[in-house]
Amino acid sequence: MAWVDRDGVALFAAGRVDGGDSAAVTPDTRFELGSVTKVFTSLLLAESELRGKVKRVDPAARFLFPAEAAEQGALAKITLVSLATHAAGLPRLPANIGVSPDSQPDPYATYDQAKLLEALRVHGVVADVGREVSYSNFGVAVLGAALGRVWGHGYASVLREHVLTPLDLGSMRLGLAGEPDPADLALGHGSQPSRRPAAWKFDAFAPAGALQGTARELGKFLRFCLSPEGSPLAPALAATLQPQRRVEAMGGWIGLGWFLTEDSPRALAWHNGATAGSRAFVAFDRAAGVGVAIVTNRAVVIDPLGFRLIGHQPPRPSSAAIADASDFVGRYPLAPEFVLDITAVEGVLQLQATGQSRLVLRRREGDAFAVTGVPAEVTFERDSKGKVVAVVLHQNGRDLRGLRQAAAPARGRSEEHTSELQSRLHL
Repeated sequence: MAWVDRDGVALFAAGRVDGGDSAAVTPDTRFELGSVTKVFTSLLLAESELRGKVKRVDPAARFLFPAEAAEQGALAKITLVSLATHAAGLPRLPANIGVSPDSQPDPYATYDQAKLLEALRVHGVVADVGREVSYSNFGVAVLGAALGRVWGHGYASVLREHVLTPLDLGSMRLGLAGEPDPADLALGHGSQPSRRPAAWKFDAFAPAGALQGTARELGKFLRFCLSPEGSPLAPALAATLQPQRRVEAMGGWIGLGWFLTEDSPRALAWHNGATAGSRAFVAFDRAAGVGVAIVTNRAVVIDPLGFRLIGHQPPRPSSAAIADASDFVGRYPLAPEFVLDITAVEGVLQLQATGQSRLVLRRREGDAFAVTGVPAEVTFERDSKGKVVAVVLHQNGRDLRGLRQAAAPARGRSEEHTSELQSRLHL
């Protein structure tokens, strides 16, 4: 852990890299940072704009496809700022990454730029840009690819030249496909002791989660965030901290990359990250002059600890509870082996598709609901007596209808309900 205040940086470490007689963890032990990488990618966007290389409202397609290509028109609505704020309407992961990628041992290692552009052609045409903030690793991967093209180099070298080196963080690494793990990397430990996840490697998804860093490096980064005066990246940092969009599903706002608590004298900027066997959390409070970073090679929830240490409560999503939630509870088969289970917990509707995690439904109007965390909607149909009899899932330009059956088993509120929202902030 790194703690930063007006007195400087204090570093703390505990445990051993792999239990037993393995090496002790130190402030210079390297960890996978997962989605904390997105903060650095957005800093690169802000710096690129200040250097006159791009405008945030530029379409990403301008830099990714030939000038005469059809994609220039079809994808023009997907701008760089929409990607940085998760408002581009793209799914968390593209369809062509495969089934259940999060369950694979190294899900991003073979996903290259050609596949990324192929997926953008497919998903981008039907993306509902600007409708809401819907967390998307896919979108940040597209953002990083565009910025790499802007500067004429790959994302990794551009990030190092224009962000890491100016911040004196040249020792930070990216876990890239084809490169060996550094000797000081703490390999992860998953939720099942019998399964040891390997460090993830990245190609096209590097901008969304490839960074590896130490507590000492994160402490240096937080010092910059708290006192950027004199740094060439001070204006870029200021740009990333400006609230861009409200995040109803989580509470607070999103800047460029950073999540921001409610605008107040004690506003907090933060981001978390996760890989198969590691977790990271970074936050700072400018008004109080404090910051904290926590890294661990265990698949455990650390965000609440980070918020408590820095004197803040975790952000709370605005309530999604509705008075008539019981009207919609039931099972809705969309296909013989694909069913939507709709349940209600304390008035909050939750949707769970076959083999997938539960997601919260937020009412848009009447019987139309947004699916929190993915670019999809569901609309319920009623009969002449006002009883809900069917649901239609609207996603990726398709409409799938299912008739209502008996209610799914009820579930009580638990930590799983809360962490379900938080998990979609991870890579």
